[in-house]
Amino acid sequence: MTVCNSSDHGPLSTEPLNLVDHGEHPTMIHFHELVHEQAAFSKEHLYTLHKQWFGPRGMFAMVGEEIEQLGRQAPVLDSVRKLKTPQRLQEAERAVAFALTQSNRRGVAVNPFKGRRREALCCVVFDESAGYTLVERYAAYEAIRQSDANLFIKLIATTRGVVERRIVFRGLLEHYDRLLPIEKSIYPDGYRAAQQAHLDREEQLYGPLTLDDDVVTLLETMSPVDLLERVQRPADPTS
Repeated sequence: MTVCNSSDHGPLSTEPLNLVDHGEHPTMIHFHELVHEQAAFSKEHLYTLHKQWFGPRGMFAMVGEEIEQLGRQAPVLDSVRKLKTPQRLQEAERAVAFALTQSNRRGVAVNPFKGRRREALCCVVFDESAGYTLVERYAAYEAIRQSDANLFIKLIATTRGVVERRIVFRGLLEHYDRLLPIEKSIYPDGYRAAQQAHLDREEQLYGPLTLDDDVVTLLETMSPVDLLERVQRPADPTS
């Protein structure tokens, strides 16, 4: 398994895997391979791996702490210094600049992974064989965290001034279904069933939620208020 082996980071390739997003080729294929690999592990093992990497004292927390304390001399940046091609060094340096910004050691630097779809980011973060440096994986994980936070903020915004919660529960289900098994391992048992039950109850009260795309995608192109208005707009009468 290529994900989250904290005792052995494995050899770094000089080039990362091609993660350009073209539908099912190659990002989604790679993502589904990660799903398959992780599904072979128990939830308890995945939870332990998640804690080792993403917990308060996990590897990524250490990345942030070391860079904050030592800047470019941080040992976690050793993998950047070992890169052999100018292109890879330039790519990794953008992640370093972002990490330094996070620790207030520099001016504003944009996360180089900002704007990538979640599946592509997961392929960077959770697959050690992809050839990305630790600081790049840290930056990609921060991009996931920010993207998820933005989604949850938008979902909550669809509840302002109204009673119904169909959009929220549909969005939570869509988000959960996009998670890798290691990410799902920190959720309580029965989480998905509970959200589905909430959605079913809401749809019994307010009718089926019929949209021309999934909630996550729609919220990338329209405001929560506009989405709510679309949901609440009465259907055109049929002749």
